[in-house]
Amino acid sequence: MKKMLHLSCLLTLLIACSYQIQAQISPTLSVQGILKKSNGVAVEDGNYGIVFKLYTAETGGTAIWTETQSNVEVSSGIYSAVLGVVNPLTVPFDQLYYLGITVGSSELTPRILLTSAPYALSLIGQTNKFPSSGKVQADSIQVNGGVLARGGAPGLNGANRNGYAFSGNSGDKDSGVFSTGDGKVSLYSNNVEQVTVNPTNVQVNTNLTVGGNLNTNGVAISNNGSISYNGENDWRLVETDYLDNDAEGWEVYDKLSGYSMGWNNPSSLGAAPLVNMGSFIGNVMLPTSNDHVLKKQFSIPGNFTQIKVKFRYYYIDTWGFGGGDRAWAAFASNASGSVVRVGWTQMPAFINDSNGDFNAGATPFAQNGNFYGLPWNAASDSYADGEMTARSIGNSFWLFIGAAVDMDVTDERYAVGAIEVYVK
Repeated sequence: MKKMLHLSCLLTLLIACSYQIQAQISPTLSVQGILKKSNGVAVEDGNYGIVFKLYTAETGGTAIWTETQSNVEVSSGIYSAVLGVVNPLTVPFDQLYYLGITVGSSELTPRILLTSAPYALSLIGQTNKFPSSGKVQADSIQVNGGVLARGGAPGLNGANRNGYAFSGNSGDKDSGVFSTGDGKVSLYSNNVEQVTVNPTNVQVNTNLTVGGNLNTNGVAISNNGSISYNGENDWRLVETDYLDNDAEGWEVYDKLSGYSMGWNNPSSLGAAPLVNMGSFIGNVMLPTSNDHVLKKQFSIPGNFTQIKVKFRYYYIDTWGFGGGDRAWAAFASNASGSVVRVGWTQMPAFINDSNGDFNAGATPFAQNGNFYGLPWNAASDSYADGEMTARSIGNSFWLFIGAAVDMDVTDERYAVGAIEVYVK
């Protein structure tokens, strides 16, 4: 008993201090004690083999950790040892432990209860756990002012004490971040839900004011996203064909025998030819025959029920001088036009150019009111911005654009550029 009393007094202050210092690297415990003979005289100086064991009970039971140190130096009966240097301390330290010490063949009794350093007592709670590995658990998490981190709305003036609110520095307990349901997080101001976040969307319940871009790339909405006003979706731009470098999938289709234009032909002649009309216009698609129809298939991801197309249509040379010429565009379900719906037609109006077109050999772009024309033509070229809408028949559809004219390209011609597709 005397032996163990000396040992116990020294253990009390040394165990927890050493453990906290070493825990970030590898948990260890420093112990110190006095070994005496049965007559009370200290054992002879030298190195002794000592077995250290940890138990969850004061008596009986099986050791949950064991370490043998074969050369513990003893001087005047006093020894010091660091536990965990031979066999790592893998116990979680989430309950009371007792240290057993064996010198020779017998374990000294009674076992010593491991105790805490004074400040470590703050870690003790009903369910608090601060293990050497794994999750840290606590009875409750509190912020300044005593507002608990629990689920539910805040309650007026923080009456329900839920979520993370703010107090002090003019803050109040019913303004903050709260989880009001499974997978739902809300931002409250004065007990009013202002912003709601769930796995499918973010809802702003008050006015949203943005002083600049929401991010460095502005506001980005995917094809699957939408902007809604009072529950109604707005148009979203899903594809642009500005023809800066190529025809962007637009192709030319020739007429079939017996038809006056190529909207019934499912066989493409290839990519639509481009020509650059210079300043303010750039590249346009310019078919080499007025019988040719421009077509493209669009496949738009996401959900939508309406389609809108905008484009710029160019009238070149002597359109409409008594012939009833018309520009047209249509939606179709396939390249052969077996289900086609004309959505836009227009007869052009002209401003005649008394100075005539270009002289032979002149650059055929944008001179004397013309975009592109023939040397003898006295009519100014013009354009119209076309727009047409239709109900969706699915995610895939075709666009047709053509001309119904009574002359060939030496006297009348059409071109198309700057196409935009919207859905909602």
